[in-house]
Amino acid sequence: MAPLKILVSGGGIAGSCLAWWLNKAKIDAQITIIERAPEPRTSGQAVDIRGAAVDVMKAMGLEQAIRNKNTTEVGFEFVYSDGVSKSRIAATGDDKNQSFTSEYEILRADLANIFYDATKDMKNIEYIFNETINDLVQDAQADKVHVTFANHLPQAYYDVVVGADGQMSQTRRLAFGHGPQNGDYLRRLGEYMAFFTIPRIESDGQWAQWYPATRGRLLCTRPSPYNDTRALMGVVDWDLKRFSEIENLVKKRDEEGAKKWLAKEFEGAGWESQRILNSMTTTEDFYIQEIVQVKMGEEGFAKGRVALLGDAGYCPSPLSGMGTTLAIVGSYVLAGEIASSPSDIPAALQRYVTTLRPFSDHCQRLVPGMPQVLFPQSAWGLKIISMLTTVITSPIAQHIGPWVKMLLPRGFHRDRWQLLKQYSGMPVHV
Repeated sequence: MAPLKILVSGGGIAGSCLAWWLNKAKIDAQITIIERAPEPRTSGQAVDIRGAAVDVMKAMGLEQAIRNKNTTEVGFEFVYSDGVSKSRIAATGDDKNQSFTSEYEILRADLANIFYDATKDMKNIEYIFNETINDLVQDAQADKVHVTFANHLPQAYYDVVVGADGQMSQTRRLAFGHGPQNGDYLRRLGEYMAFFTIPRIESDGQWAQWYPATRGRLLCTRPSPYNDTRALMGVVDWDLKRFSEIENLVKKRDEEGAKKWLAKEFEGAGWESQRILNSMTTTEDFYIQEIVQVKMGEEGFAKGRVALLGDAGYCPSPLSGMGTTLAIVGSYVLAGEIASSPSDIPAALQRYVTTLRPFSDHCQRLVPGMPQVLFPQSAWGLKIISMLTTVITSPIAQHIGPWVKMLLPRGFHRDRWQLLKQYSGMPVHV
C-alpha cells in the first residue's frame, strides 16, 4: 500500500501534536501541515494542561520543556468591586488536583512552538506557512479528498484531511457547510474577550488578577516569563443585541474600531482599567473574539475522509478551561485510530468520534448560566459574587471541598480520563 497522504490545516497545538503521535505510531504516511501565518506564532495568552492531557504530554517526553516555559503564575487573585479588597486561590503544586492556575501554565505560542520543534525535523512531516485551503471535495470514486489552496501549493489529492484551524474553521465550513440556521455550528455564549500584551509594572507580581465591574465587564492581568503582562478584557451580557456593533467590527477585522468599542464599554470601570485601555492603543498583538462553543450535529466531527480536531470540532470555550486539554487528547485519539486501520480511513475517523465524543461533551458542560451568573450587570449582583468568592477562598472551603468543586468547570476533574481508559487504538499507551 502506498504511504498515506495526510493534510493538516492548522500548525498550532492540535496540528503539531497530531503529527507527533502519527509519527510515534510509525504510520507509513507523508504529513503536510499548512498554517495561515507566515511563520511560527510568537504571541498569545496563557493556556494550561489538565487531567488527561497531562498523561499524554508526559508520554511525549515534553514535561520539562513545558515546565521551563512556565508563565511564573502562582495563583489567582480576585480583586473585589471596590478595586482594593482581594482574595486568593493559590496553585496546588499537584498536577492531579489543579486549581484555577495549572501546574502547566504556559503561553499558547510557547506550547505550540514546543510541539513544532519536536516535529519539524521529522522526515515524514512538512510544514508549509502562509497557506490555507481554498476548497476541498471528497471524491468517492477515487477514495480521496481533492484540495485546492489559496496561495502557492498546487492542487492535490489526500487520503485524510484534518481541520485543526480553530473555532472559525474554514475546513469545517467546506466539509460540513454552515450548520443549523447558517450558524456555523457555533453556540454563542454572550461574551466577547480581547487579549493583548501590556508593559509590566512592579505591582503586577506573579499572581493573576481578576476584576469584575458592573455591566458584565471583567479585566484580568496575568504574568508571563518575558517581563511583560498579558491583559484580558471581557464583556458579558444576556442580550446579544449589545454585541451587534462589535460583531460587525470583528467580521471586518477592524482592529481600531474594536479598540474604540472596548474603550467606550470600559469607561469608568475602575481598578486598572485606564492603564489597560491606554496600553491597548499601542499594543502590537491585540486580538478579540466572540466566546463560543462548537457544537456539531449527530454525525459528529468527522465526515468521510475529513476530521475536525481541537477547537474546530469541539471548542469548549475558555470558560471551561479545557480547550488545550481537548486538543491534546483529541490528537492522541485521532492518531491512534488512523494507526489502527490505515486502509479504512472513514471507519477510523468514525471510531475517533465515537471514542472522543463522550469526553468532549463532558468537557463542554458549563455551570448553568455561565458566564452571565459570574459577571452580573448590577452592583448588588457583584456583591453576591464577592461573597461567594470569599467563601471559596476561605479556610472553611477546605471542609466543603465537594461543594466548591461544583463551582469549577466540569472538565477540571481528572477522572474524565476514565472515559477513555478502554481505548486501545494507540500502540503507545499512556
